[in-house]
Amino acid sequence: MTRRHPLHKEIYAYFESDMNGRAPASIAMLERYSAGAMEGFYRLRRATTVESSLSKKVRELIIVAVEAALKRDPSGHARIAVAAGASPQEIHDAVALVLWLAGMPAYHHGMLAVAAAEEHAARSRARRPKRGRARR
Repeated sequence: MTRRHPLHKEIYAYFESDMNGRAPASIAMLERYSAGAMEGFYRLRRATTVESSLSKKVRELIIVAVEAALKRDPSGHARIAVAAGASPQEIHDAVALVLWLAGMPAYHHGMLAVAAAEEHAARSRARRPKRGRARR
């Protein structure tokens, strides 16, 4: 077993914290094949997120819209946006912006995010204790 560089431990902790407990597989691949690129990507991402004046919710809504426009699966960031306080309606509204900017195919792709947001919101509601019921 190899020992992980202290900066790499920091990078994994950052992504696990920012991405709801799981670093993306691409980070492990970068670490394995191009550690310098992983470190550079981490520094760039951290500079544009941690040091941002935008809330995490707003940042994630923007990421969802951009991923939809690029026709990439935005589901993961939609779940993160919901965890940060976004509603499925807000996810939809962010995705709807790509309709006139990137066309109907991008909007259709963005509906993956809306479905993921609805599913994540429903699971989150199901896990919350019911109000008004006495615990025994």
